Amino acid sequence: MILDGNSLSLQGIFEELKSPTKLSLSLESTHLVRKSREVVEYMLESGKTVYGVNTGFGKLANQKISSENLRQLQVNLLRSHAAGTGGYFSQKTVRLILLLKINSLLRGYSGIRLEVIQALLELYNHNLTPAIRERGSVGASGDLAPLADLALPLIGEGQFLQEDGSVEPAMGILKKFNLPIVELKEKEGLSLINGTQVSTAMAIESLENIRDLFLTISAAGAFSTEVMLGTDTAFKKEIQEARNQPGQVYAGEVIYTLMANSGYRDAHLDCDRVQDFYSLRCMPQVHGSWYDLIVHAERILTQEANSTTDNPVTLIEENKIVSGGNFHAAPIAHIMDFLAISLSDVASMSERRIAAFQETSQSNLPMFLMQEAGLNSGFMIAHVTAAALASENKSLSHPASVDSIPTSANQEDHVSMAPIAGHQLRQVISNASRIFAIELMCAAQARDLNPQYHLASSSEAIYQLIRKQVPYLEVDGPLSAHIEAIYEMVSSGAIADIVRQQLETQT
Repeated sequence: MILDGNSLSLQGIFEELKSPTKLSLSLESTHLVRKSREVVEYMLESGKTVYGVNTGFGKLANQKISSENLRQLQVNLLRSHAAGTGGYFSQKTVRLILLLKINSLLRGYSGIRLEVIQALLELYNHNLTPAIRERGSVGASGDLAPLADLALPLIGEGQFLQEDGSVEPAMGILKKFNLPIVELKEKEGLSLINGTQVSTAMAIESLENIRDLFLTISAAGAFSTEVMLGTDTAFKKEIQEARNQPGQVYAGEVIYTLMANSGYRDAHLDCDRVQDFYSLRCMPQVHGSWYDLIVHAERILTQEANSTTDNPVTLIEENKIVSGGNFHAAPIAHIMDFLAISLSDVASMSERRIAAFQETSQSNLPMFLMQEAGLNSGFMIAHVTAAALASENKSLSHPASVDSIPTSANQEDHVSMAPIAGHQLRQVISNASRIFAIELMCAAQARDLNPQYHLASSSEAIYQLIRKQVPYLEVDGPLSAHIEAIYEMVSSGAIADIVRQQLETQT
């Protein structure tokens, strides 16, 4: 993959993370990096006071630093800002942070030497992942603490995360791979730790999961509609187009396509049901609103992946260094909050269908999906688990971005809380995935209780996948292992892959 600071795509990022390659830098970007560094050198020669170059940081911006201490200033910055806490981000996440950081620095605004960027490149290409603590950033002035963890190994400090989750001192690993220790020059420490790359990496990883979940819940909703003898009429294209919302049109099309050729349509030949309850009938409207946000998120995150988000920035044409606020991660915080809210709503709708499976009037099936309900409690408590997860999601969906807490002695008085939004979104995804797994488990049980019609091909393929690990339950038994088995199918993308194949076949 050739990086130039401008051309990263989300699909390219996803492919790179699944099948890592070696990174290289475009000639044009290396030229811009050199020109940007020349601006820093010019400002040093001029003797002018420049934030982050010959001053302190944050509230200490008015403290002038003597010329003999300027390089020590950058080292002290990395050391003092490495104040994160908690566990470590995964190796996959750290590689994405590295990729985003390198790409951002190539845009010619950061005033950093090419040698420093190449040192980051060597870490990536040698599959060395700095150990980055998960907690400690408020998303402005950039993701300071975690990015300090990322940068420390360059100067022979900090740690590297190993595949088994352990950490090793950076110095020993650098010697093992014969990698040089970087001597930071003016502004370079600040360029390394100022930026939104940690928040953006969390958002991009979450979005990859969410794209799969959209297909998964479309299939689960279609499967549930079939086995509860619901109709696909509400999903017809003409109804969705009347609304004039593109996400709804697409969501309705997906569900309608997945229900094509279902034998359960025969149940409606002499049916006296006028219309289905909302959690069946209104899936295109709810799923579609979520899909529109996914599309919006893809645009915002693609732009952010190709952005300069540190401060101050060099203006090559003007030969100046100016301060701004590109480190503020509000766009990323807002996106993750929106995605958490909409996914929680979709998962809540799934919980309502799980509830419908537990009684007869909505599902047309035996109580709690058991032939001998009473003696057996069936799926009663599986629904309670789904309700607990849905309720937890409601708390997690309180937008982190509406909160702010002043830092740096009130110099940094409004912060984005993007990393907090990222942690919340990750948990919402985990909870929603398990809710969807419970719905699929219920739908498979309902299929065996109502076998007189044949399933649509998508539902049949999913049913067969589930039944390879989860049996039909004739009598009560522990359900936790079954839920987790289907959860793995959901979180691994196995269900989404079935849906993709079905959509490709039928369109």
